[in-house]
Amino acid sequence: MALFYYGLRDTTATYAANFLNLIPIATFLLSTITGVEKLNLKTRAGKIRCLGVIVCVGGAVTTSLYKGEAFYLVHHSNNHHHITVDTSYAHWARGTIMLFCSCFSYSTWFIAQVKLLKIFPLKYWATMLICIMAALQSTVIGLCLDTSTASWRIGWNLQLVTILYSGALATAATFCLLSWAISVQGPLYPPMFNPLSLIFVAISGALILGEEIRMGTLLGMVMIIVGLYSFLWGKRKEKKSASLPEQAKTNAELTGFQLTAVVMPTTSPDNCQLCADSIAVDVVEDGLKTTENPRGLDNKRRTMI
Repeated sequence: MALFYYGLRDTTATYAANFLNLIPIATFLLSTITGVEKLNLKTRAGKIRCLGVIVCVGGAVTTSLYKGEAFYLVHHSNNHHHITVDTSYAHWARGTIMLFCSCFSYSTWFIAQVKLLKIFPLKYWATMLICIMAALQSTVIGLCLDTSTASWRIGWNLQLVTILYSGALATAATFCLLSWAISVQGPLYPPMFNPLSLIFVAISGALILGEEIRMGTLLGMVMIIVGLYSFLWGKRKEKKSASLPEQAKTNAELTGFQLTAVVMPTTSPDNCQLCADSIAVDVVEDGLKTTENPRGLDNKRRTMI
């Protein structure tokens, strides 16, 4: 996250946001290389899942690069003020390197969580330890970079709100949700929802701020939704097909060979003795019950159960 903030400082917000949409494809490649996720291109579900990843990322790139005709969802007035952003301070080469490293770090974190949960299943404790270590590292690095008192002074202003929001919601709560999603669905599932932020931002800006919506944005929205749905459908089919062999194995163990013995004594009022010929054995095998007498083997009774 620190790398992303440094890259954001050296570039622009729109340019930096585009790198967040590359996290799904980077996670997909890393999970395939490390063997955490399998392509399964021989199955229909695997092909659709891989195609969904490509279409979803392609929609995010289309939204960022292709503009097209502009229109408005609410009444638009021409008497609005344009805000210009001064980019004279930007260092594009350094910022791009920082953003690429941030994208790679995010993808590596998703893969590392899968390995971590196998040896340390307490995912929320792991999240707390990660946040504590990140706070200590950020403090040490911040003191090395800037030791002035003014930079560390906190007041009752927007800076304090930003710190609380970034720490409580954007880091702690988000990491808890991500850890839970990774433990249930795997490392590729959470980053696939990153491009949805473009849709929420575009619609919110058009309805609340009266911003324009470009044709490229609409086309990218459709591609993101279709790609995400294809990925979720393929993921569900793969998970369902993977559970069938285990279920069949469990059923085979439960319906295996069962042997029960039923003793049927024959007694008389005068002499209570067990008649050996009256011992019956019920054998249940493959859904067919056979009642046998050890002395009279010719007397068998087969009944369906």
